[in-house]
Amino acid sequence: MRRGAQLLIGMTLAGVLGCGGSAPQASKAQLGERQSATADLAKEQRQDGAPAAPPGGGKGGERKPAGEPEPISRKVIYSAAVEVQVKNVDQARVEVEKLTETHKGYIAKSDVSGLTGSRRTATWTLKIPSEHFRVVIGGLTELGSVTKNASDSQDVTEEFIDLEGRIKNLKAEEETLNKFLKESVTNVDGYIKTRDQIKSVRLDIERAEGRLKFLATMTALSTIQFTAREETPYSPDTPLAAPTFGDRVGNTLGGSWQGLVSFGEGVVIVLAALLPWSPLIILGVVMGWVIWKRSTARTGAAPAGRQQTQGPPKAR
Repeated sequence: MRRGAQLLIGMTLAGVLGCGGSAPQASKAQLGERQSATADLAKEQRQDGAPAAPPGGGKGGERKPAGEPEPISRKVIYSAAVEVQVKNVDQARVEVEKLTETHKGYIAKSDVSGLTGSRRTATWTLKIPSEHFRVVIGGLTELGSVTKNASDSQDVTEEFIDLEGRIKNLKAEEETLNKFLKESVTNVDGYIKTRDQIKSVRLDIERAEGRLKFLATMTALSTIQFTAREETPYSPDTPLAAPTFGDRVGNTLGGSWQGLVSFGEGVVIVLAALLPWSPLIILGVVMGWVIWKRSTARTGAAPAGRQQTQGPPKAR
């Protein structure tokens, strides 16, 4: 910086002192000195750490670093074990099912154990999306008094990336072997060896893909082992006492009366349903009665006529 200032002062003095000489030659000399001084000054500024203008311009003089790696998405398997004391296991079960369904998980296993007069214990294995892992644990701890709350995580990012690279390389090798297999059709020994190599490579691909799928599932769904223990011993509801003779008589009489009421209501409903059809029903009954009377009169007149036409018996 000092050298650049000295050069600028020298150029200024040279311009003042050389005003009386030949103007064209002095101007050319001053122009050359100014250009060299400007270059030296810019060089010193760059050495001192001052920002230099980027070639071709740029917004704010900033340049993005070339080849910057993209951020890696971490693959982490979460698991937890939560134990609480509750007043009633049945109520806790309802809350666990509701909490699991709300956060789009599912219950992989459920077990309730305990005898009458002892404290019941219920255990659930929950599969919850990893993004809801902490929220569900918080909801479970609110169901009672927490006696255990332990969580664990396993980072499998490195294995996940290694499996992806291995699968990619194995598939490339399989493709190369398939091409070689097509070219070695005439060579029986080479064909058999290549086919066996393809089978081995395909088996390695399936194993790696299976492991990769397992890791993807485990990282997508976290596992929570939840245990609820009752604070007081469990006692089922006391069964009702056997009904007495009077109770049975009263129940029978009440049931009979209820049946009679139901029958009467049914009759009324049937009559109400037949009321709009009563003219047709009456007309049908009258026509049936008339037809029956006519048929009865005919059957009674025919035997009487036959008896009148018969003569006296012949004498022997």
